[in-house]
Amino acid sequence: MANRTDAEKNAALAASTLNAAINPIVVHITDAIQHFGPFYAITALVESTIDVSSCDTNVLENDNSQGLQETATDIVLPKGVTIYGNFTSIELDASGSVLAYAKPGTAVTVD
Repeated sequence: MANRTDAEKNAALAASTLNAAINPIVVHITDAIQHFGPFYAITALVESTIDVSSCDTNVLENDNSQGLQETATDIVLPKGVTIYGNFTSIELDASGSVLAYAKPGTAVTVD
């Protein structure tokens, strides 16, 4: 098998990214149970709060000493807002309704 050129690798990556955008797995989350992705986007259908103490969002915040740490502050999403990232898992607090997007082929599970 011949080595792929950079252009071929970039084209394959672009095709994979486009496929994920066109054919995502979409999970409607309305409960306070941990859902495992990973997810690449979250859209709030109503104001929703992600309980960061119960999930792994991979979101970092300033640790007040010129460094970064996993966020300790719950993430409040206003209705209609979409955030993007590499969210390993998502758990809402007592209320909320979000759509969580995962790449095709992702085995989404619930804890």
